[in-house]
Amino acid sequence: MKIIKQNLIFVLLVCLSAVSCSTDSEKNLYSDSNLIGTWEVTEVKAEESSNLNLPKEIANNLIGEGCKLLVYTFSKEGTVVIKSKLNHIMVNAGPTGLEVDCPEETDTEITTWELNDDQLTYTNENGDEETITVKFEGNTFIILGEDIDAANYAGMEIVFTKK
Repeated sequence: MKIIKQNLIFVLLVCLSAVSCSTDSEKNLYSDSNLIGTWEVTEVKAEESSNLNLPKEIANNLIGEGCKLLVYTFSKEGTVVIKSKLNHIMVNAGPTGLEVDCPEETDTEITTWELNDDQLTYTNENGDEETITVKFEGNTFIILGEDIDAANYAGMEIVFTKK
């Protein structure tokens, strides 16, 4: 009985230390230094069974052509420059189907940011603070589409890659 109790305590300690280590690793993943730099949208994801394939295909085609639809540049001073072409995408029906060119016009916004674990808080163009969840995976981070443009990208994941 004593051996079983000792083994159970040992297993419990091992489990607790494993949980502790992953938490430390996760905190390092969500540090300001990991976010500082320039991030560019490199992919838009939606479930294959989703009816959101057209916006996803348009965005991914433009990205594939080198169009910089959305770029965030985070500074260590706590500012972020956001350059977006999203409001200027024009879809034209042509004889061979839909035609979508990379917009020439870009909206630029400069605001402040703060990262607490996976919560990114920034001040929007109206002066209101907004908080969104970000997920880091290697040299990418992912934001839910509704956090960027709820009307057009809800239900999607927007993947940014560090440049």
